[in-house]
Amino acid sequence: MNSLKIERHFSASPQKLWQAWTDPEVVKLWFGSDPNGTGLDAVLDVRVGGTFAVTFVNSNGDEYTAQGIYQEIELDKKLAFTWGWRDQPHIKEFVVVQFQAEGDGTLMTFEHLDIDANTSHNYEIGWRSTFDKLEKAANSD
Repeated sequence: MNSLKIERHFSASPQKLWQAWTDPEVVKLWFGSDPNGTGLDAVLDVRVGGTFAVTFVNSNGDEYTAQGIYQEIELDKKLAFTWGWRDQPHIKEFVVVQFQAEGDGTLMTFEHLDIDANTSHNYEIGWRSTFDKLEKAANSD
């Protein structure tokens, strides 16, 4: 699988979803595919050329840090960034997330591109599980 596209409707507004992707305190609530995992740290410099690093631990104790560089930012509408893992800095993938108001919520279009052919991650299952957690986080106050 070289790329993955997921479209999902969220009950939260585009502004709330944007906050969930760009506010470190909210990111820690949902980042990571393990439903029982925990966000440990999120450092986000949300500007073109700025970096992010999000560390989370799965319920089995495995710890991961996802990192990247923001490439494109449109407030409440679009985030595009490189994607990789701290322990595999040679691998560079790309993620584009778009938010569009739809009814009383938001249609989020998520694309994970240039996925490394040798990855052990099942990104489709992982992202879908992660977005279940995002739904809850985006609606919490």
